[in-house]
Amino acid sequence: MVKSYEMAVHNMTLHQLVALSGVPASTVHHYRRLGLLPELQMTANGHFEYTDHHLRALRLIREQRDRCMPLGQIKAAMPALIKGGQPTGQPAGPGLARPPGQPHERLIEAAFHLFSEPKGYYSVTVAEIAAAAGMAKGSVYRHFPSKEALFTAVVENLCDDTAHRFAQAVADLGGPEGLSNDPAKTAVVFGRLIARAMPILLELGARAARGDLASQILAARVLRTLAEAAGRPLSEDAIPAGLRVIQAAFATVLQWAVALDWSQPPTKYAP
Repeated sequence: MVKSYEMAVHNMTLHQLVALSGVPASTVHHYRRLGLLPELQMTANGHFEYTDHHLRALRLIREQRDRCMPLGQIKAAMPALIKGGQPTGQPAGPGLARPPGQPHERLIEAAFHLFSEPKGYYSVTVAEIAAAAGMAKGSVYRHFPSKEALFTAVVENLCDDTAHRFAQAVADLGGPEGLSNDPAKTAVVFGRLIARAMPILLELGARAARGDLASQILAARVLRTLAEAAGRPLSEDAIPAGLRVIQAAFATVLQWAVALDWSQPPTKYAP
């Protein structure tokens, strides 16, 4: 039974929210980007403000994650959970459903969040991943022989999840006609979908560019999977159609990232 958390509304900082919930800041940001948390309010001095509603939502999410429910199902169930209801259905999805108590999925999610942070893959330790997943460092090696193997699992899991989201987005946008009628909206929708995957995909791409054969093989499989997922509903020749969608999405995310004023000429540096 989902616990009920009755509390008055108090304002708090992100640091306080992390301390009270036990959820890392990177995970809080990830849940917020996925739309799992209530909208934030900005204070007069320009800082975001969290409340007990965010704390309650994080506790509810953690309860369902402990039962190995995927985040997509949790998002769909959140309105019922907030009201004190029970989520419907069982965890599902390729490579995601695991018996309660097994930490495989938690390790993948913890690694995904940490590898996606600015310090990147090489600065993240197995101990940090274990702590984020709520388990001992030695337990990690019962599921993955190395940090590299865990990275590969993160890539494969992210690829499957993003491919599913791509295919669903094509349908939601109205198929080929919808995508061609509103290319700007299409770029934004797919840009948002690819944004969460970008740090991991860029890491994989950098390895492939350096000549790592295993990374080249994995990168090719990831790109083909994503292209087919986006392009299959659009054309019989799915790969080229999907690649065009992915190219537009990458360009959109990079433009968001640098946030340049394209109307101004680039700065000239003296030799």
